[in-house]
Amino acid sequence: MADLPLYENPDDIPAPRAREAMRFAEIKVQPYADGRRVKLKLKLMPFLERPSVDAWVTNAEGQTVATLSLIEALEQDFDFTLHLRGPEPTGEHTLHLSLFYLADDDHPDARQVVDERAVSFTVQSPY
Repeated sequence: MADLPLYENPDDIPAPRAREAMRFAEIKVQPYADGRRVKLKLKLMPFLERPSVDAWVTNAEGQTVATLSLIEALEQDFDFTLHLRGPEPTGEHTLHLSLFYLADDDHPDARQVVDERAVSFTVQSPY
């Protein structure tokens, strides 16, 4: 369940941002002890238009071992579990994130990327 922030002073309420000013507010990556899954916690800034997020994990060799797409977010806070593919997904990995909007309705493949991040993490062997 999402936490509902309470503000005593209306001036403390964060103003929703236009698409050009949108950013990731928080990113946390926590590998599970089983060595096969990763917990991802995302928090977005308040928004006027619903943004989308693409996330993918690469291993030390640069191979993509997990992907996730969030289309037109309704909320600001998200918790996901990513399942890592491959025989033994141990060692260094990188989570790549792209926060974007469709550039316009006439070109659904064209994106306006407003924030990109990369977070490194290590997956330990469960044995």
